[in-house]
Amino acid sequence: MKVPEYLPASQWSRFSANTRPGQWVPDPLGPGYQYTTLDFGVDDEGPAVGTLVRYQPAWQLRELLARPKGAVLSLHGWSDYFYNRELAGFWHRQGYRFYALDLRRYGRSLRPEHELAGYTDNLAEYDAEINASYDLIRQEHPKLPILFMGHSLGGLVLSLWAQRTSRPIAGLVLNAPWLEFQGTQFLRVPAQGLLESLVKRSPRRRLHLPELDNYWTSLSREAHGEWDLHPLWRPRHAFKPTTGWLKTVLDGHATVAKGLGLEQPVLVLTSEQSHFGAVYDPLMQRTDSIVDVNLVRLRSLKLGNFVTNVMIHEAMHDVFTSAEPARSVAYRDLALWVRMLPR
Repeated sequence: MKVPEYLPASQWSRFSANTRPGQWVPDPLGPGYQYTTLDFGVDDEGPAVGTLVRYQPAWQLRELLARPKGAVLSLHGWSDYFYNRELAGFWHRQGYRFYALDLRRYGRSLRPEHELAGYTDNLAEYDAEINASYDLIRQEHPKLPILFMGHSLGGLVLSLWAQRTSRPIAGLVLNAPWLEFQGTQFLRVPAQGLLESLVKRSPRRRLHLPELDNYWTSLSREAHGEWDLHPLWRPRHAFKPTTGWLKTVLDGHATVAKGLGLEQPVLVLTSEQSHFGAVYDPLMQRTDSIVDVNLVRLRSLKLGNFVTNVMIHEAMHDVFTSAEPARSVAYRDLALWVRMLPR
């Protein structure tokens, strides 16, 4: 099948087509990218599918002769999907086979039937597609160690999954993981109590919160950022949260606060500082405008006994979308950490 040339995300289809079991088809990210559908039937929200993307560029002779060092699976955050070609290229140059997962009701896994994009009332629901992705990667690379990489909400999801799973994990890279509610547990605990009764009555009830486009503005090349974003998969305004979704996120934060006891090496990358506001501020190009990085670093110490924290000067929320030189520094520090992993 001919691999299409890259098109701007605004020209991509709104919804990806399902693949047959075991079939990989060209991904709209362009040459070298393919995706396959992970089909789990139908749940209360409609088609239950995940989408696994892989990067398989044309290998140079020296790369073909070199033994691959491992594989990595990347997981996106809230109101997000995989789009960062530069990240895939980094892992390729490090000698790792790169994969990324769009969770059910996100990105390539969104379907017209989905009324609530990104909705879940149980973060463990995502175990199905993470496990299926792991098993597919293991089939393709039986002997390679597998690293996992999670951004923001994806960092929380992966951390909790890592505690539950018995599958071998070589390490976790957490990019500004959302490990605690903004304002510390002193706000999280009463919020959990308030949501408890609401969730029992209507877990899919939308929360009427202010719609802010600050992060999109700092990220999108249509505004002040550098990135080409799909208008449905990474919308200007985040997916509308619900009572059930927020309650399960807060429950996840509470679990992290008790300690996960992970034995794998964990790298946590964050900006040096956060900056929140109701309107866009140019400072948001150089700070984390989504999570409290001080709280993230504090909570990261509850993940396990082998946690490395790295602060990236003038980084954004997703440190790998930051303007230069912060982005290069983040890649430099990630490469250093990877080289120190036990073989």
